[in-house]
Amino acid sequence: MVEQIADQATEALAGSEAVSAKAVAGKADLVDVVTAVSNAEMVLETVTTVRDRVIQAYQDIMRMPI
Repeated sequence: MVEQIADQATEALAGSEAVSAKAVAGKADLVDVVTAVSNAEMVLETVTTVRDRVIQAYQDIMRMPI
């Protein structure tokens, strides 16, 4: 599950980078660039949230008495 999320995040960020590179070359529509960058931001926020929750769960487990 986590591996699939990481793969999807990597693909989304790579797609955003490709669209941004096309925009720099003048070959991409501005709407496509904004959409791709917004999608990349959303993916990054999601990955960050998942990471934070995993770290919090680990810390909670480590604090449990044995």
